[in-house]
Amino acid sequence: MVWKGFCVPAYNQIRKHVFVKTVKSWSEAQSYCREKHTDLATVRSQEEAEQLLNITGASLRDSWIGLYRDDTQNWQWSNSDDVIYSNWRADLFCASVNSDRKWTDLSCNLQKAFICYKETSNITERYILIEELKTWTEAQQYCREHHTTERYTLIEELKTWTEAQQYCREHHTDLVSIKNASENEEIVKKAQGKPFWIGLFNEPWKWSHQGDNYTFHNWSNGQPDNWGGVENCVKMSNTGGWTDASCNNKNSFFCCNGEDPVQTVFSFNSV
Repeated sequence: MVWKGFCVPAYNQIRKHVFVKTVKSWSEAQSYCREKHTDLATVRSQEEAEQLLNITGASLRDSWIGLYRDDTQNWQWSNSDDVIYSNWRADLFCASVNSDRKWTDLSCNLQKAFICYKETSNITERYILIEELKTWTEAQQYCREHHTTERYTLIEELKTWTEAQQYCREHHTDLVSIKNASENEEIVKKAQGKPFWIGLFNEPWKWSHQGDNYTFHNWSNGQPDNWGGVENCVKMSNTGGWTDASCNNKNSFFCCNGEDPVQTVFSFNSV
């Protein structure tokens, strides 16, 4: 791939940027800058980033700077300066695979065909090609709705109940709802002996996912007791019993995967 690039002259300690319009590969641009000036440009601040734009105006399009990824997959500047500033495009962190089996990072907003997977012992059924064009986020949602068989995901990071709810809604579907004894038992087995948040909260009691009313429960003895008047959220013990607790406590939690949630608003005077 060949682009234009920026060089930094050696003769002035206050860095001056030189825009080179001749298109070159990154390695060729690095060699050129080192031979004719000092090195490919290093960008240490937003101010320096603005300087590059001021130099080139509308000509600045896909131009090399001195940042590269080394053999350990860490980002480095060509002149060995520490990487203390970055300004990555926020939408360029999704990957596609080509017919040559190579991966490419692309804008997540591009529409592509996509591949879903499901947990199965049958290798021929593990991956499903969907030829309908979707953005990465739309593809993720489609795969989770139509092809995932892993209904519950344990998140071992400690969070308050509301933080856990937000995390699940951003990365999965919602905090887990438990509708019967077999689901309760299944989740306990996945928990690996840890207590964790579930999606039940007191407003009055309902599930976070779609605001469902709760018809099944597995309260431990003496629960719920709303001790101190602040126990409005529910955690499950390592034996499967439910306990009400302050929503500000931090626990691991289970997310559920499936259709998008109706956003149930969580608000208490005291949690």
